[in-house]
Amino acid sequence: NHTNGVLEEFHTLLRSKHGVRSLYRGLGPTLLRDVPFSALYFFFLETFRNGPLFESSRWWGTWGTEHHRERGTAIPPSAEVMRSFASGAAAGAIATIVTTPFDLVKTRRQLDAMAATEEGGVRGAGGDGQRQRRQASSNRALGCGRGTTTTFGYMRQIVREEGFFAGLWRGNQIRMIKVAPGCAIMISCYEFGKRFLDEKIM
Repeated sequence: NHTNGVLEEFHTLLRSKHGVRSLYRGLGPTLLRDVPFSALYFFFLETFRNGPLFESSRWWGTWGTEHHRERGTAIPPSAEVMRSFASGAAAGAIATIVTTPFDLVKTRRQLDAMAATEEGGVRGAGGDGQRQRRQASSNRALGCGRGTTTTFGYMRQIVREEGFFAGLWRGNQIRMIKVAPGCAIMISCYEFGKRFLDEKIM
């Protein structure tokens, strides 16, 4: 179904048979992904940022904060940003690995709903029928159309049909390519902006 905007989509969802509940579909796997992700990300961010690995002048040379402490010079913003960038990337990668199964379930549930809609619309679809059949077939190939609706029910079926690591961590590399650099850029921009504003205000 095509809509004209966000408000019309809200109205469509509210008029559906699930009503207000349709606005919160997928809330479970989203919370199971985002809450642990944030906790793990900030835990490892502070662990790495305050640990010796990303401070060592042996590994980072003049980019390492230890290099400047040993010489009694002020730590430049570039070294602080580099430490935050590297720590953010490493923390984001670890959090991504741990939470990928929940992200997978969330995506599969969304595709499952799409597959059900497309299967129902194939009949009488005219010229669009072939395209819809291809899309529905593609969604089934991704593991959609499962009988279960619970997060852990999806996970059990994925493990049975596709294997533990091969199934639950499917697409993990692609997600890491997106998430880890994003986490690194976000925290380094935040630290740079905070330091810049501190110097201007103070």
